[in-house]
Amino acid sequence: MANSTVLVTGGTGFIAQHVIDKLLAKKYKVVSTARSEAKYAPLLKNFQKKYPDGALTYEVVPEISVDDAFDEVFKKHPEITIVLHTASPASFGYDLPLKDAYLKPAVNGTLSILKGIKEYAPQVTNVVITSSVVAMMDLRSSGENRTNTTVTNDMWNPITWDEVENPMDAYAASKKYAEKAARKFYEDEKPSYKLATVNPPLVVGPQVFDDLVAQEMNSSNEIVSMVTKLPPSTEPQATLPSFTIDVRDIAEFHVLAFEKEKLADERIAVAASACIGQKVLNILNDNFPELNGKICKGDYASADKLEEDMCPKFDFDSIVEKAGGYDFIPLETSVIDLFKQYLAKYSFS
Repeated sequence: MANSTVLVTGGTGFIAQHVIDKLLAKKYKVVSTARSEAKYAPLLKNFQKKYPDGALTYEVVPEISVDDAFDEVFKKHPEITIVLHTASPASFGYDLPLKDAYLKPAVNGTLSILKGIKEYAPQVTNVVITSSVVAMMDLRSSGENRTNTTVTNDMWNPITWDEVENPMDAYAASKKYAEKAARKFYEDEKPSYKLATVNPPLVVGPQVFDDLVAQEMNSSNEIVSMVTKLPPSTEPQATLPSFTIDVRDIAEFHVLAFEKEKLADERIAVAASACIGQKVLNILNDNFPELNGKICKGDYASADKLEEDMCPKFDFDSIVEKAGGYDFIPLETSVIDLFKQYLAKYSFS
């Protein structure tokens, strides 16, 4: 399968860059999409330098939500047999109505690529769509409602679009609606390929290339970095109750989703560990002396209890078993690698 050609949509995204990196390392041929040449050119240059014998090309898809968004890509590349659809809005602060910023591109983009495969790429054997754990769990719940619920692969977020009140609600709903739309299309059309979704939790870790690290972090890393903006305190820091995975691990599961037969038609939610703001602060204060006096310390000893009391629980063991077992990168390594890379270029005042 290593000689197969894989389409990776949204190829400039945080997860997608790591997916491409893993595919090239495994000798796959890769076709990727981006909104413009300006966005993909620096990446292409870096990947060509890292993998001089690798096969990577980019195609411009300026708007993923139109009906025929990916048709020309499939027409131009009949060699594509595997599709990894990672393209979707994942940033907040759009100056658009929430439906236009989140729901429309997520749902229409997903259906557009599935329709394009049906019409122009009958040779495709595997489709993997990046969804999110927020399509599974209700982020509006809190306290005991959240900590007493164990998130599993068969759960769905109950949110409806009529209940959306803010960008986080909109993002969660868009992921749910897009995944539901993909599964309905698959059931109705009964294509010959296998369909899997990957549902990552909070994704943490470094960028693929040090020289492309931007001062403004991507959305998921920025959520983790918010602990550096907390005011000085010796009180327990209970922000960020969640569970996480390293970006390099979730990228690997995008590849395993078509390499492992037992995962090829699964809903793949995996996580490495729980996460709480105090734990992240402990990691930073332990490993980055240059941040001493610049970031909150909180109550070091409270981290484990906060994690137990406030973080949602998860049980994704069945997916790990179908993957043949997996050793996840620990949160400490993810945070250290992220901030070591970032602080090599930028500093916190």
